[in-house]
Amino acid sequence: MTTGRYLTVDELIALHDEQTLLALARVGGFNSSTGASIDRDRLQVQIDRAQSVIDGYVLARFPGLGTLATADMPPSLKGAASDLVIYWLRDRVGDAGSVDETTRTRYRDVMDWLKGVRDGKTDLGANLAGLANGGGQTDRILGSFPESRAASALEGYR
Repeated sequence: MTTGRYLTVDELIALHDEQTLLALARVGGFNSSTGASIDRDRLQVQIDRAQSVIDGYVLARFPGLGTLATADMPPSLKGAASDLVIYWLRDRVGDAGSVDETTRTRYRDVMDWLKGVRDGKTDLGANLAGLANGGGQTDRILGSFPESRAASALEGYR
């Protein structure tokens, strides 16, 4: 099991009501000797999934986030990861989608926000100047092209 770069299981639990997370990711039950508890492994799987999605949107623009410690992550990314996790957990409750409109709206808002970050239209709400690569913009284009044949193309037609 990996640990989340943007959010840890303990941070997710702290951000949400424990009863809510028990309803979404429960292990054990009322009839077991230990009772119900939060399935931390299940939460971690969804945190890893959220991390992968967020990476796809932000690492090209902010490659330094890949080396930042979880404790130093901007709260905006922690919130985005949390909203994604809750959406996916609610979508899988009892193998029937039970996503309420608020959760669905938050998911859509997070995805739109991530697209804005990717496109340079939205910032992360933190001073990350040292982690950016110039906002995704470069002043030159690099490429590899074969040597031009223009000089020899008309040879013999003089």
